[in-house]
Amino acid sequence: MNIFPKIFKRQNREIFIYYIVIILISSTMTMAADRYPPDVTTFLHDAEICQYLGGEWDSTLPDDRKKDLTEEIGSRCDTIYEKQKSLRNKYSHDKNILSIINVYDFGN
Repeated sequence: MNIFPKIFKRQNREIFIYYIVIILISSTMTMAADRYPPDVTTFLHDAEICQYLGGEWDSTLPDDRKKDLTEEIGSRCDTIYEKQKSLRNKYSHDKNILSIINVYDFGN
């Protein structure tokens, strides 16, 4: 079942879906902002975006889309592991915050 009208090209659909995911992530982060310190909330936002972008990359994508995703992943996710490590050290005494930070696994 195709929910998109035929006028949407594949790339436009991907962009549309990207923005929907960002909106959903933003609403989740708004709720997180009420429960966690600002640096943790920022990390959670960045981590969600990195996981989403990582899931979008596929070797079968057109070269221009792969290039765009690679650039965005690089600009948003290059320092995510260091941010996570820093927050783990900063909040080592807070098991609640550690549990939410440790949900993310960036392979390091």
